[in-house]
Amino acid sequence: MKLRLQRMLWLAAGWLCLLLALVGALLPVMPTTVFVLMAAACFGRSSPALLHWLHHHPRLGPPLLRWQRYRGMTARTKAVALGSIALSFSYSIYATLHHPWLTALLLLIWAALSLWMWRLPTIPATSACCAMLDGKS
Repeated sequence: MKLRLQRMLWLAAGWLCLLLALVGALLPVMPTTVFVLMAAACFGRSSPALLHWLHHHPRLGPPLLRWQRYRGMTARTKAVALGSIALSFSYSIYATLHHPWLTALLLLIWAALSLWMWRLPTIPATSACCAMLDGKS
């Protein structure tokens, strides 16, 4: 009974993360990739079929597989992510200028996140890379 409840909770968390990823795809201030990665982790603990579906999704599958294999991202993905982070943090910093401590905290988080992302491995975006990861090579 306990195991079944755990699987149901992981499944619900996976769907919630996937929903948040969809919202993140539509709103520039929310991340998408982080929630897709979390959904994959949750589905891996609850539903092999949903994890398989996520891995084979035409839009979500290749970046997810590249991340799981190489712990990196393509140059285009990295550029878009860093640009999105810059835009959203710039707006947040502008909105909190009257709170210097909050502005400083946001600058620190922005710098740390950007540095971490910049240092991630940059991997090729070739279809051969995705085919190899997908087991089609």
